[in-house]
Amino acid sequence: MLRQAPLEAGDQMPHRLPLEGRSLALVERLMVERKPFCPYLFHGRTCTPVRKRSKVYGCVGDFRKAWAMGCSKAKLPAGRQVDGYIFHNTRRTAATSLRAAGLEEADVMKITGHKTTAAFRNYDIGDTEALRDRLAAARAEAEHRARQRARFRTGARRE
Repeated sequence: MLRQAPLEAGDQMPHRLPLEGRSLALVERLMVERKPFCPYLFHGRTCTPVRKRSKVYGCVGDFRKAWAMGCSKAKLPAGRQVDGYIFHNTRRTAATSLRAAGLEEADVMKITGHKTTAAFRNYDIGDTEALRDRLAAARAEAEHRARQRARFRTGARRE
């Protein structure tokens, strides 16, 4: 688990993200490599021992640059201006994937940091595969009923 920096006056409550497997190993390795004076994972050029860090965001100054560079290396557009990938959208993907994997809404809310179900439901778009299956079943049922009605009207009832 990641170490948490002490809260300062005006800071928001910390959000601890439970990690496991490859993601935990990656973060643990990167935390060892981080700047020793900063408790955060992402650092900007202005992250120095003498510069006062943001009370709200901590040391995340370099994250946007890292995201843009990662998207560029993957040959993907990044940012709203070019209708590209936006890191915040990964929150929606995580909420949807975790619910589709069977996690309870309350557990997913703890992971994604949502405090209200109303806010969470803006991110959970549902299990699209399960929805597609239910839609196909409903269509098949409707077609079956239509065939039965047609048989009834034509007098070709099943014996």
